[in-house]
Amino acid sequence: MNKSNNLRDFFQEDISFIDDHQAVLNVSILDRLYPSLEKLRVDFGYILLVDIFGQDLSALSTQASSDKPFQVTYVLLNMEYHHRIRVNVFVDLDSGDVLPSVTGLWPCAKWCEVEASEMFGIAFGDSSKLRLLTKNDLQGYPLRKSFKFSDEQCGRSSLEKNSQELFSTDHIKEKYKKNFIDEFSIGPIHPAMKGAMMLHLQVEGDDIIQSKLEVGFLHRAIEKSVESKRYSQIIGLTDRLNYFSSASNNVGWTKAVEELVGLEISDRAKAMRMVVCELARITDHAQCIGSMAQGAKILESFEITLKIRKIIFSLFEQLCGARVTHGITRIGGMAYELPNGWSNDCLLDLKQVSKYVDEIESYLTKNTLWMDKLATASLKAYDAISWGITGPNLRACGVNYDIRKVSPYYFYEDVDFKIPLGINGDSYDRYLVRLEEIRQSVKIITQVLDSLPPGKMLSDDLVTELDLSLLGFKSDAGEIYSMTEAPNGELGFYIRSDSQVCPYRVKIRPPSFFSAQAFPSLLEGVRVADAMVSLSSMNIVAGELDR
Repeated sequence: MNKSNNLRDFFQEDISFIDDHQAVLNVSILDRLYPSLEKLRVDFGYILLVDIFGQDLSALSTQASSDKPFQVTYVLLNMEYHHRIRVNVFVDLDSGDVLPSVTGLWPCAKWCEVEASEMFGIAFGDSSKLRLLTKNDLQGYPLRKSFKFSDEQCGRSSLEKNSQELFSTDHIKEKYKKNFIDEFSIGPIHPAMKGAMMLHLQVEGDDIIQSKLEVGFLHRAIEKSVESKRYSQIIGLTDRLNYFSSASNNVGWTKAVEELVGLEISDRAKAMRMVVCELARITDHAQCIGSMAQGAKILESFEITLKIRKIIFSLFEQLCGARVTHGITRIGGMAYELPNGWSNDCLLDLKQVSKYVDEIESYLTKNTLWMDKLATASLKAYDAISWGITGPNLRACGVNYDIRKVSPYYFYEDVDFKIPLGINGDSYDRYLVRLEEIRQSVKIITQVLDSLPPGKMLSDDLVTELDLSLLGFKSDAGEIYSMTEAPNGELGFYIRSDSQVCPYRVKIRPPSFFSAQAFPSLLEGVRVADAMVSLSSMNIVAGELDR
């Protein structure tokens, strides 16, 4: 099958190919949108919906479709050919344009559509005007260019929710009409949650019947604020996405900007970005396993994960002066040269990390209490793909998909490492995959540091030539979608530039957003006592979920 030719034959001049891995399809007639998306999914194999997002193009100097100032973009992935396609459609909200909902094709589209609706006022199908990330009584649409915040609009409205909004009870009452049904909520602050979230449960005895995960308590409007910040200033904001592995966010952002402007960084900088990303993966996975062990009351393993994180934090502190939020990259390379002896210290410390991983395995992997408690929240491979789940939560379902392997960047294709896979897609498999990924990250770092290229982390000539300083850097007009394999899965950055010092539009594709949306569907029949361990196994981080 010739993917490019088949797509070009069907969509003709409406499709353009960026490179071997990305294409853009512009749908000019609204009625053709759903059939085109269905065709892409069913006939062309774009089975994973990566994201849906809106844009307000009214202030864009190059906007040609002024009669339709809003654009909605669908990002789709063909997992067999590792090919992504962006489908664009222009809408005129003043004329009452309504887009078809695609939840029938991809269940994960629901939250994406709700977000686009609350941020831009874009209507999808007959769905009601729901709120996901913003307060219920917010007036206006925050990501429109004309929107201005007022003091009254800041803050979160009441946490109290009407139970009828949370659960559909008719079929539940019929199924459990002779039993007692209770409802209660956990959160928004709870030790097992990586930030503020609220889990609403409907239970019969000790078994969960239905659940809803309420998010938005940590929404900080990052995608709005970056519109008034320079590209280099945004690096510090990415630290606050997944705050357990901020270096991987730094790399994801600067990689996207460099792809936007066609900037090639030094081999030494590429290698060090791999090192800091894998260090971040180790501490992120250790934190996830530690939360699971704490929830299961196996405190010896929890304490070992703290020791692993302490080692990695110390390495980052030696490298950049910060233990948690690093700001470790720069557009064009890395922010810091290696301190003397850091590579040797890192290799020695990683040997200790490997010993700690073996200890965790001896405590947990064959522990019957642990295995019983984690034999919950099972997710089938087909359902995981339908929910847009990526990363270790997808690989725990047996799906062999890792961006570092299938669409390698930097030197990942030159290092030897394996992709661990699960079988049942349950909490136990998610633990096994993350534990083995720590070992593989150690293996990657060791290979990279053993053959670290010479040179500078950030070339002085490059900075002078392209004016990469904080105040002077500009990008030519254009757009890019760039992705990396972050600890929780695909972290994507869409950037549109209007030749200004600040980006025109940035859309962040956080992996936790899709895991969080799928999580309630996994809890039916799970014991209440195991719910928080199951949540910890998904490693949903509120910071990157809410943005």
